[in-house]
Amino acid sequence: MALLKKFPADFLVSESLVLPTTEPGAEGTRYHYMRLRKRGYTTFEAIEAISAFCGLDARGIGYAGLKDEDAVTDQLVALTSPLSSEDIEHFNTAHGKGEHQRGCPPFLVLRHHGYGPHALGVGELDGNSFLIVVRRLDRAQAQKLDGIQGRRSLYFVNYYDTQRFGVPRGPKRTHLIGKALLDGDHGLALELVRESGSTEAAAAQRFTGPADRFFSSLDQRRVAFFLSSHASFAWNRQVGELVRSNCGDLAVREVREGIPYLFPTTTAGVLGVLQDGLGLKYDSWRWRDGRLTSSASARPVAVQTQLRVGDVTEDESDPGSWKCTLRFFLSSGSYGTTAVGQFFHQLRADAR
Repeated sequence: MALLKKFPADFLVSESLVLPTTEPGAEGTRYHYMRLRKRGYTTFEAIEAISAFCGLDARGIGYAGLKDEDAVTDQLVALTSPLSSEDIEHFNTAHGKGEHQRGCPPFLVLRHHGYGPHALGVGELDGNSFLIVVRRLDRAQAQKLDGIQGRRSLYFVNYYDTQRFGVPRGPKRTHLIGKALLDGDHGLALELVRESGSTEAAAAQRFTGPADRFFSSLDQRRVAFFLSSHASFAWNRQVGELVRSNCGDLAVREVREGIPYLFPTTTAGVLGVLQDGLGLKYDSWRWRDGRLTSSASARPVAVQTQLRVGDVTEDESDPGSWKCTLRFFLSSGSYGTTAVGQFFHQLRADAR
């Protein structure tokens, strides 16, 4: 079975967002844009760390996308109060020591990007570029990959992957929290947060007041994330039904950390899902203008990307096995982990 994320540096993600910049102090300039490079922190945790350092309300720090903690990621953030070069150096001294250390312990590093008038918000991201090392390949897989080095079209079903539903190696609860909130059961939602292993779990365990007050005390973008996670689980269920009806026996069932998936093993199967799922809607939640809002919008049921295979070699960290690198770009909302997983399902089916 192909292995992802054996080492943190095996999974690199860089955000793509074209953002016009101006000179500091120019008319209308309200934000200081920074590149945030991190590992071992969720975007929510990183924002809290920046907030504590800068003395800014976390709700005033903008971002366009959420990045996982179990990868090395690079993204933009927008601060309403500019940081001097000395401030940036002090922040990086305090939080960035692990960036170049062996084993890649958790770190946060900020770098100046520019200034401008535009806020950053969830949903504005263009996409992400990925550079991934895949390990634990056998010789047959390595030979197959060596034969397709270069660019190859990959069509895959656009599921939400497990990181949408909880922290790495922790219980997957965020969609259940979202459902409880939608049902008005704040008590159950609070209990689920306490069990979640998430950033808020410790605070939830200490909290003794009315359950609804706990959620009103959070950055409401986090509450929007819980609600959107519930919508993501519902989306996955609908997409799974499309896969079942289109692919039959040419699909493989897999349960990842308690979350069920049904993956097509052929490009034809993916294209059938795409055709039948045209116009399928997804309910997204946003915190905007002081309130939580929901909107239904079309989301692609299947995605095409150009995947580049390279560096097929024996794995020095695991004698007797092989590794390769994969490079590709995905539009915002698609998951590199699910793209790679389906690539290998299709590769195995091709070899039969």
